[in-house]
Amino acid sequence: MNDSIERRDTEPRPPGPLATLGIPYFGRVWLANVLQFLGTTVQLFTLQWVVTDMTTSRGILGLVISVQGAAVALASPAAGVAADRLPKRELLIWGRLGLCASVVAMTVMTYLDWLELWHVFVFAAGVGLLGALFQPTALTYVFDVVGRERAQSAVALNSAGIGLGQMAGPALAGMLVAGIGVVGSWLSAAAGLAAAAFLLVAIPIRGAPTANGARSPSSELVEGFRFVLRTPPVLLALLACSMAFFNGALMAMRPAMARFVLDVGSEGMGLMAACAGLGNLLGAIGASALPEFRRPGLAITVSMLAFATCTLFYSFAFSLPYVLVVEFASGVVAQFWQISAFSGLQLAVPEAMRGRVMGILFTTSQLAQVGGVFVGMLADQVGDQIAIAVFGTVPIVFLTGLLVFGYRTLLRLGPETARAT
Repeated sequence: MNDSIERRDTEPRPPGPLATLGIPYFGRVWLANVLQFLGTTVQLFTLQWVVTDMTTSRGILGLVISVQGAAVALASPAAGVAADRLPKRELLIWGRLGLCASVVAMTVMTYLDWLELWHVFVFAAGVGLLGALFQPTALTYVFDVVGRERAQSAVALNSAGIGLGQMAGPALAGMLVAGIGVVGSWLSAAAGLAAAAFLLVAIPIRGAPTANGARSPSSELVEGFRFVLRTPPVLLALLACSMAFFNGALMAMRPAMARFVLDVGSEGMGLMAACAGLGNLLGAIGASALPEFRRPGLAITVSMLAFATCTLFYSFAFSLPYVLVVEFASGVVAQFWQISAFSGLQLAVPEAMRGRVMGILFTTSQLAQVGGVFVGMLADQVGDQIAIAVFGTVPIVFLTGLLVFGYRTLLRLGPETARAT
C-alpha cells in the first residue's frame, strides 16, 4: 500500500466533509487543480475564438474540440499506466509545465502572425495528450493525499472547484480576450498553469508508484484491460460510463438551441451555460455532504440514466425558463455521476490498478466531446430537437436494460470488489 495513504488513514479525521480542506496539503492540491482547470478553460476559449477568425465553418470549430477530446480519450489508458508507475506529483508538475510551454509557443506564433489552421489542430491534439496525463494522475494523487476515508469528499470538493471554474472560466476568458487580446489571454492561461505546477513543489507526498516497475508498460496496459474484462462489476460500471458519448449533445447543441430554436441570443446562451455550471457547483457541494456511496455501481448507472433523461427533456425546449431548469438539473446529476464514478471505482479496485482503471474511465468520459460531432451531423439531417431526442433516448434504453439485467452485478461494486480480486 502507498505509504502516504497508510500514514494518512491512521491520522484522526477532522469532523464534517468540508473539513477535508483542512487535511494537510489538500487545500494546496485543490487550489492547484482549480487553477489548472481555469487555465485550460481560458486556453480552449481563446483557441475557439482564434478559429472563428480563421474560418466561419461550424464543422471545423467542432472538429477542433473533438480532436482535443479524442486525444484525451485515446491516451488516457496509457496515462493511467504512467500514474501507476511514476510519482504522481512529478507527473503533474512536468505535465502542467509542458502544457504551459505549449500555450506560450502558440502565443508567440500568434504574436508573430505565423499561426495557421493546421497548427491549431496540432496544438489541440498536443493539449489533449497532456490533458490525458493530468486527469487520472490528478485524481489518484488526491486519493494519496487524503486517504481512503476522505476520498469521496475530496473528489466532491475537487468537482466543486471544477463547477466554479465552469461558471467563472468562460466569463473570465471572454473578458481577457476583449480586454487584452488573444496574446494576453493565452499568457494569462499559461501563468495559471505554471502556478498550478509550482503549488505542488513543496508538498512532500510524491504519490509513490504502486505498479511493478520491472514489467513493461505495454504489459501493464494489457493487464489493466484484462482486469476490467474479468471483473464484471467494474466492467458494467464502465459500460454505464460509456454512455457519456451521448452526453455531449447538450454542450454541442447549446449554441444552436439558443440561436435557432429559442432565439435568445448570446446572452441567453450564456445564461444556459451558467445554469449548468451552477448545477455542477451545487451538485458537488451536496455530494460532499453525503456519506460514502455504499453501492457506487448503482449510483453511477442511475445518475447516468438521470442525465440521459435530462437530455431527452432538453429536446422539448419550448421556453427559455424550461431549458434553464433542465440545464441546472443536468449539472447536478452530472456531478453525482462524476463523484460516484471517480471515487467509487478507485475504492473498488486494488491499489496497484487505480491509475489504469482511472485512465479507462477518462477514456469513456471524453467520449462526450467525440459524440458532439455526431449529434451535430445528425442535426443537419433531421433537425436540432430530434437529434437531441435521439441522443437522450438511446442511453435511456441501454441504461434501463443494464439496471434490469445487471442489477445484482452492479450491487457488488465496492471495497469488497478490490478485496475479492
